[in-house]
Amino acid sequence: MKKLPQRFLLLCLLLVAILRLPSLFEPYWYGDEGVYLTLGQAIRKGLVLYRDIHDNKPPLLYLLAALSGNVFWFRAILLGWMLTTTILFWKLIKNLFPKQEKLAEISLFTFSILSSIPLIEGNIANAEIFMIGTTIAGFYLYFIAKKWSQYLLAGIFFSFSALFKIPAIFDFATILVFFLFIAKKKNYQLLITNYFFLIFGFVIPILITIIYFASQNALSYYLNAAFSQNLGYLFSWRAGTMVAGGLSSKIGLISHSGVLLVATLLIFLLRKSLAKPFILITIWFLFSLFAAALSERPYPHYLIQVLPSFCLILGILLTSGRTVIKRLAFSLIVLLVAGLVVVQFWVYPVFGYYFNFLGFATHLKARAEYFAWFSPQVNQTYAVANFLVKHTQPDERIFIWGDEPYIYALSRRLPTGRYTVAYHIVDYNGYQETIETLTKNPPRWMIVMEEENRLFPGLFNFLNSNYLLEEKINSAKIFHRRSIIR
Repeated sequence: MKKLPQRFLLLCLLLVAILRLPSLFEPYWYGDEGVYLTLGQAIRKGLVLYRDIHDNKPPLLYLLAALSGNVFWFRAILLGWMLTTTILFWKLIKNLFPKQEKLAEISLFTFSILSSIPLIEGNIANAEIFMIGTTIAGFYLYFIAKKWSQYLLAGIFFSFSALFKIPAIFDFATILVFFLFIAKKKNYQLLITNYFFLIFGFVIPILITIIYFASQNALSYYLNAAFSQNLGYLFSWRAGTMVAGGLSSKIGLISHSGVLLVATLLIFLLRKSLAKPFILITIWFLFSLFAAALSERPYPHYLIQVLPSFCLILGILLTSGRTVIKRLAFSLIVLLVAGLVVVQFWVYPVFGYYFNFLGFATHLKARAEYFAWFSPQVNQTYAVANFLVKHTQPDERIFIWGDEPYIYALSRRLPTGRYTVAYHIVDYNGYQETIETLTKNPPRWMIVMEEENRLFPGLFNFLNSNYLLEEKINSAKIFHRRSIIR
């Protein structure tokens, strides 16, 4: 009997590998990956994160980008990561529902597909796709924990998730809220002890990062970028800013919080008639959906955080024999659909993605056509990067005014200054800092993207006074520094 479940797991692992295979052959096209790889390149060259080069996420994703070095290995690491995540998810399901094979199969099969296809950016090496692996590991360790060291390790894995991206804190909050549902007088002292080690485990990795960045004189940069700036980012959706939004954002936060509170309270009132695994999964689903919809940004990869609990809820809905459980599971899925409609999450094409790859793999499509399917800018990115490789030294800095971080990553050149994209300079008011850096260390080459229409006070005066247009590649204007800087 044990061979059949193992065979099903192997089939799902094979499915994950097949669905992810095209991602290994994607070009440099996805902007955020360009930022990650540029910061990873900076780490490899000895720069200190946040102090010397900026982005607004915690450090683990950039360490993986540094380890990978290029987009192929970044995606290859993600492939291995997701194979491991799929195994962990299977183990979690089997521990939650040891005698419910159909539920396990439906949940795992759904997870294997939705986490791998480009519909919600499962193919992209974003923080969310990595953090669900450590989150699932945390839940699994929590459920099998028999001694304090396992609770400690579970907390460490939840902390790793938060060090990929801050909203993972809501997954950890699931466990803390679950305490209120299971605490009784007879087990209260033991629970307090176990939860102490769980929380202590969560604190340890974060504390280590604080100590490290303090030792590098980068603590204020780290806390500001990875934590403080993230609060504004999470609580707002307003073009051109990362600060907290206005009245509409506050109303959205209040309404989302209200839904979360009411739904959690309802489950608490029904807790005596519900099994503990269902209670935990429901809280997990509610908190992860809250995290995904918090900023009301429509980016599809935010939904990846909801994916594990959604797959479990779907499995419960399709296999449970209890009417109350079916109704609750159905209500949760309705809540998800409502969230999708309210936030208007984007999705990416699936069939076109695989047909594009098949055309390229069978030589029915030329490389340029294959690249252009992802974005009209891709071939330009490669052409500009090739120009820079030919005309600059490996350790030479360049400056790009526009949102084209992949030029840095592909040419293996670092930016002049801390910012890799124009929207970071705009959003974090980095104008003065950037101009001062350009004036102090003017790069030989500057690139201006014609489509970049945001104002940068002083940039074009500096450019026109000290640089000459050398080359134009589609919309990319490449300027070379004059021999005398004015």
